[in-house]
Order: sequence, then structure tokens, then C-alpha cells
Amino acid sequence: MAAKVVRPRSFRVTTTNDSTQLLIETGTAKLPESVTLETAAPWFLKAAHIEISADGETWESTGPAVPVFRQFGAEQLRLALPPRDKPYAFVRVTLADFRSRRVEFTGASVQPVPVRATPPALVPVGTVITRRDEFAGETVLTVSLDGKNVPLAELMLEAKDALFMRRVTVAIREVRGDVPGERVLAAGTVYRVALEGAPAQAQLAVPLDFAPPTRELLVHIHNGDSPPLALDGVQARQHPVNLLFHAPVAGNYTLLSGNPQATAPRYDLAAFAGEMRTAAANAAGPGALEPMPGYHPRDSLAEPPLPDVPLAGAPLDTKDWLYRRTVQLSRAGVQELELDPEVLARARPDFADVRLLRHGNQIPYVLEKPALARSLALTPAVTPDARRPGFSVWRLTLPQAGLPLQRLVLSCATPLFSREIRIYEKVTGTDGRTREIDLANGTWSRMPEPGVTETRLFELSGRAQTDTLWIETDNGDNPAIALGTAQVVHPVVRLVFKVAETDGCALAYGNVEAAAPRYDLRLVAVKLLTSARHVARLADGGQPAAAGSLLARINNRYLLWGALALVVVVLLVVVAKLLPKPPAA
Repeated sequence: MAAKVVRPRSFRVTTTNDSTQLLIETGTAKLPESVTLETAAPWFLKAAHIEISADGETWESTGPAVPVFRQFGAEQLRLALPPRDKPYAFVRVTLADFRSRRVEFTGASVQPVPVRATPPALVPVGTVITRRDEFAGETVLTVSLDGKNVPLAELMLEAKDALFMRRVTVAIREVRGDVPGERVLAAGTVYRVALEGAPAQAQLAVPLDFAPPTRELLVHIHNGDSPPLALDGVQARQHPVNLLFHAPVAGNYTLLSGNPQATAPRYDLAAFAGEMRTAAANAAGPGALEPMPGYHPRDSLAEPPLPDVPLAGAPLDTKDWLYRRTVQLSRAGVQELELDPEVLARARPDFADVRLLRHGNQIPYVLEKPALARSLALTPAVTPDARRPGFSVWRLTLPQAGLPLQRLVLSCATPLFSREIRIYEKVTGTDGRTREIDLANGTWSRMPEPGVTETRLFELSGRAQTDTLWIETDNGDNPAIALGTAQVVHPVVRLVFKVAETDGCALAYGNVEAAAPRYDLRLVAVKLLTSARHVARLADGGQPAAAGSLLARINNRYLLWGALALVVVVLLVVVAKLLPKPPAA
């Protein structure tokens, strides 16, 4: 049974020129397991040296200094205390301040040692990283387990980096209503830090306490502005699961498993479960897995069974679609196709005009919009404005017009400045006039910090209509600042579908009048989205639809008006000839 967190009897702070000392009187008769410090400081890293005492006079060190930090959305404020035979009433924490800014700590909480039996040792679970994707400020690992419904206890990253700190979240895919997404089941902080005067400290395990209903875990490693970690792999461990049963005679018994349609058994023996757990038992281990006679699996173990789904939809006449791209598939089965910037820019904002095709028939798909983003590195071009010499103006050329951008990250190496930044685009209206549309505004300030390049993130409002962004600031009486590389961030959009053949697949888009498709596939969207996926790719470069289709679209839209104009011209000529000529002079 877990012990209740208690407030200490007293908490006192003493400061010197190069340290902060926290004196905590636990106020509990039980052995403390840990002390958690409290502070409102958003950003710090300190070395904490811990001492314990029974009377507040004689102190005993618990060992080398340990890290205390809050950085990049991760924190470590819990200080583990060593086990002792007798309770100790005082804990003293000394924080080094001579190399970093002093941090104000406002309190602490004490966690007594819980009253519980020694937990059984954790059991390894077979894991393998089947995919690794790098997104804007985030690494996503797709981790496959040996089986599903495993009561996981922890997930450990095998990282080779010497120094790092990352926030990690573990999720599974799910569908809420008709909207696919992810459900976060665990979160934690992994780090390896080296503090002066103490050996390197590492925490590479993320605690888990759930049984995933699928064989795949999505591990998000939040990198921020730091480079991705160098990972050798991951390790998972589970809580052991034991079956207690009464064997009247010695011999071989059969253990059945693997029927998703079976209901939980109801035995009279369950009433005596408490007595059985405390009774002496003989350990028995299962033998090798044997095939079940008469069982015919519908699919291989490499991919969970997926109900029979329509692999082909209704035929589609693509004469009204402007663009067509070849889809490259490596294997048959469930596919995941990420739309690239060219498709994101030219398709409708709601993607209602996107169609997957094979030999003229539609391929049903599920549209997935995960909370992920891709970044594109661009170089701002200095564009002086002769009418405003005190302003700095940069032009940022995008790869596509109409790209749905979410954020713009600017970098600057100028050591000291404070500027109001304006980000906008120039749009030409139907009347031929050009107007400026603001996408973001904000203050950007920086204090000198040698060797560090300052970055500033701007959230963009609205969808860019052109392929050019403009960045400007008023320098006043100060020298101009120097912008470095800029990064534009756009969302990730995927199509998830299943095919039996890998040839002849294409993606059509670019029809402003198309209605959103409705497929029966959504009825089994959960099974589709939680199945193992293969990565499908778009062929390089977008291409217009066939000339006949494009002309047909043009004819459909403009043929009537062209014919009417021609008729009007002919009538004017005929009328002009029928009118009497003016008399000769």
C-alpha cells in the first residue's frame, strides 16, 4: 500500500555567496523514501548534495551530488533517500550556486516508505524499433512488442549521447468517433548529465503502468532545438503474470491462449483466491508453443488480423482533377502515405479532393492528422527598402504557394537587440491592387550570450496564399540585425489504406468542386489504423493531369462563355453589314 505524501514540519532556506542550503525537518515517524522540492523557477540545472541527520547536529552524506533541474518541459525535483534501519528527522540539501543563477525554493514534500511486500522482479519483453521518423523538434519511434495486452512496467532507451535531457511520451493509436489520433499512456524524462564534482548521472527508463491493446507503441522523444539522440534500441520490461491452479496429480497440462472472442472464465475457485496466493506453490513453466490442430490463421503474425475490407472503391472520372502523382509501394498490405508540401499546397484545405486510384477505381482510405509537424530550412534574402532606410526587410521564398504553415522559427546571431518583428505576405486582389496581410507580430529581445544563436518562434495565423513571406523590423537608431536560417513548419497529413497489389497506384488532387469521399472503410477504421503499416511514397515532382483531362476541365468551365462571346461578335459583324452606308459627299 502506498504511503501518503506529508508536508514537512519545517522548511528553512539559508544562502551563502556560492550555495543555497535547504533544511527539512521531515516530521514523520516513518522512514522517508524521498523528498520533492518545490520551486516556480522555469529553467535551471543544479548539483544537489544530500545529507541526513537524526538530531540536526551530526550529519551523514548520502553520496555524490545528484542533478536537480527543470528544462525543456522536463524536470527532476524528487531526491531519493537511502534506506535506513531507524528513521531520521532531518534532511539537508546543499545546492551549488557559484556557476549558475540562484534559484528560490519555496517548500518540499516528504514521501514515506510505502508499506508493501517486495515486488517481484520485472520480466523482459521482446521489443524492436520498426520505424524511426524525424519531425520538427521531435523523434517518433514505432516500437513493436512480442505481443499485445502485456502489463508493461518500464521502457528504457539505449542512448549513446554523452549529455542530454529529453521529455518522452508513450502513446498508442486509437480512433475517437471517426477521428484517428493517439492516446498518451505514459510520460517521463530521460537524461544523462554531468555535474562538476560528481560522476555523470543517468535516468534512461520511462515508468509505465498499462497493458497496450496493440503490439505497437509510439514513443515520442521531444528534442526541442537539440539534435536527435543516437539510439541503439529500446528495452521493455513487464510485471510478471502468474496463474495459480490446483493440480490433483502430477503430469502434463495444456495452456490455451489466443482467442480474441473468448469470454473470461468463471470458476468456483475464484472465491479462494486470497488463500491460494499465500499458500505454498510449486513453480511450473510452460513448454514450447505448439500449433492448434484445425486452426487456420487469416494472416501472418507479422501483421495483426485485419477484417476483410473493400480494397477497391467506385470508379472515378478524373477529368476534373488538375494533378496526378504516382504512389510507390514496396509491399502489399496496410500502407501509410504522407502528403508532401506540393500536395498540401495544391489540394483543398480540408483535403476533400484527394483520391487514391488504381486502374481507374478508387482505393478507400482513412485521413490521419497526427499532432506532428515537418520543418523546411530556408534562407531569408535581405531586401532593402529605399523609402524606409531605418527598416530591415527580408524576403522568404517558400517551395510552394499556398503551403499550410503553422510556425516560423527565426535565428539570429546578433548579441544584443530588441525588435518588433512583423511577418506578412503581399496579395494581389481582383482589382489589381496589392495589399499586405499580417501573419504574425511579436517582440524579439536578446541579451549577450557568447557562442549561442538566438531563435524565436512565431505562430502564423491563416494560410499563406502566395509563395513569398516578408519579414520586417524597425531598427530605429540601432544597427540592423542579421537573420540566419529560417524554418517553416507545416502539419503532417497521412492517408492510411490497404492494397493487395503494389502496381498502378496514383494520387489525384486539385479539384475545388469535389465533395469529400465517403467510404465504408471507416467502419473498420480502428483495426486499420492500429495494424502494422508499410511506408508508401509519392514519386518526385508533381505533374498536371493528362492534357485531355485539363482541356476537358477548361472546356467545362469556359466553353459556354467562349461560345456566347463568339456569337456576339458574329452578330455585331452581321448587323454592321446590314446597316445602310452613309451617303457619299
